Amino acid sequence: MNDDLMFDYLLQMGAMRPEQEELKRKQAMVEALRGQAMTPMQGQMVGKHYVAPGIANAIAQMGTAYMAGQQQKGVDSSAMDFNNRQRAALEEMRRRRRPQMPGMDSPSLSALPYGDGPAY
Repeated sequence: MNDDLMFDYLLQMGAMRPEQEELKRKQAMVEALRGQAMTPMQGQMVGKHYVAPGIANAIAQMGTAYMAGQQQKGVDSSAMDFNNRQRAALEEMRRRRRPQMPGMDSPSLSALPYGDGPAY
């Protein structure tokens, strides 16, 4: 493999590293929100009296679950864009490498180093 092509590819992947870390951080935040939304509601003791969870707590929990879902959609689309750019960089490297190696797509038997037959 051409060292310049490999260097270019690694440089592109290194440039994408901060974005990859940002996606991981966002995914962790979404998972924390989802975990917070999944915890069961609990009442509280006020003095000697038990106070059941109110409707406001239920609405807040549903809002948290909704926001986690919306943020997950954003993380998913960002991850898909990131993966597409990685794939495009790899395809570009493969495309630039092909013209440098003519005839390597389908080697013929005469191109083998030891005559016309396969070397065992």
